[in-house]
Order: sequence, then C-alpha cells, then structure tokens
Amino acid sequence: MSLDDLLGLLFLLFFIVIPALQGLSRRGQPPPTPPGFPEDLPLPEPLPRPKPKARPKPKPRPTPPPSQPTEAASLERYPSPERTPLEVSFRATPSPEEEPQRAPKRKLLATDGESILKGVIWHEILKRPKGW
Repeated sequence: MSLDDLLGLLFLLFFIVIPALQGLSRRGQPPPTPPGFPEDLPLPEPLPRPKPKARPKPKPRPTPPPSQPTEAASLERYPSPERTPLEVSFRATPSPEEEPQRAPKRKLLATDGESILKGVIWHEILKRPKGW
C-alpha cells in the first residue's frame, strides 16, 4: 500500500465515515446549539398567507332588444324566392395572339444597400455564440 492510498483512506475515515456515524447516532435528538447562541429567542413569525386572486365577475347576459321577432314569428316559414335555372357558360379560350401578362418574378434577394445592411445585422444576431 502506498502513501497516497493511506492518505486517501484516512481522508475517507475522518471526513466521511465518522461524521456519518455521528449523524446516525444523534437521530432522535435536536441539533446542538452553537456556543454563545442565546437560548430564549422568539419563534419566527409565520409568513403571511397570500391573498387569493380576484375572480372575474361573470358578465350579465344581454337582454334581446324588443325589435327582434318573437319566437312564434321565427317559427313561421318565409316564402322562398322563385327558383331560376342557372345558365351554363364555358370559359373563353384565349387566342394564340394574345399572351397573358405574367407578373414579374420577385427576386429572392434584394441587392440595395438597406437590404444588405439588414442581412448583415440578422447574420450577427443568428450566428452561433463564440463559446460553442
């Protein structure tokens, strides 16, 4: 056994095992008071109970205005409007001479100065931190 092993065992014995055994032997006793500590201190005041949150008051249900039709009138069926057949129409085919105007393609990246500056700022914001 080397000197390092003996020192390790002594450390384990004095700082780990003996305090653990002392704690187990004093299990039912109150903890000792330190020297010079006054014995007759008043007990700490209990913490005040938090106030309960105010519950929202239920909104009163709105009363229907008198101008609405009554229940009996709503049960009556209104006369249905006359039905007219729908007219079927097909799409007009465009002539080959007329080409439809296409919307100009939107560029993916803008190259004006303000857009480049905004891109540099967002690049700095979104890059990984130096500690990674």
